[in-house]
Amino acid sequence: MGNVSQSYVGRALVVGGRGRLDILEGGLQPLFSKGDYLLFDSTGITVVRPASQEYVPVSAELNNSKIFEQMQAAGVTMSVADVKVAMDSLAGTDTVAGYPTRHFRMTLAFTMSIDASFMQQRFASESVTDYWVASVPGLPTNPLLRINGVGASAAPMGAFKDMTFKVDSAAARLGNAAALKTKTVSHMIQGPGANMTTEQTSEVSNVQRTTIDESSLVVPPGYRRASLGG
Repeated sequence: MGNVSQSYVGRALVVGGRGRLDILEGGLQPLFSKGDYLLFDSTGITVVRPASQEYVPVSAELNNSKIFEQMQAAGVTMSVADVKVAMDSLAGTDTVAGYPTRHFRMTLAFTMSIDASFMQQRFASESVTDYWVASVPGLPTNPLLRINGVGASAAPMGAFKDMTFKVDSAAARLGNAAALKTKTVSHMIQGPGANMTTEQTSEVSNVQRTTIDESSLVVPPGYRRASLGG
């Protein structure tokens, strides 16, 4: 294991509470990569993959308990302990995309155990996400807040509703402000010498007002639904 750095460049279109984020460079594996786009609204996020003509309703996948029910039926159990979620307001301000921002930092830490007849695994995870937020008229809150804060961790999110609830509760401190810049650094520790660090960044720039074709904010007809596992 070692260090992994992930970043992406995208172009976002927003109409009211709905929007689309086209990934122009980079990505956030395994969720999306260059050429994909994300559709988002108040109910969640959907990743659309034009190259394979498929889409993944991410929010629904993360809340899908079937995979964990199947694992339990096979004798595999998972448990999470020592969950810690904290959101802190930091002093100072930066200007992002021409807007003065407030700086927040969320820390998420937990330990997870996987037990099965053929193996046992334990690891600890910690992710620290910095948010630079501002109130921008017409721009909704960043739909990637949960993905950056929780998706960077090694845990399958759908299994741990209590943890995601705590993350949502902590993120509520941001109010209606939009996250113009985020940076997440995650550490996973499986044992001596078995550590991995992942870094993810996102930043909004060049905010403009324009006319948007709302048909671009829906999944194209004929696309096949896929899952996060492929």
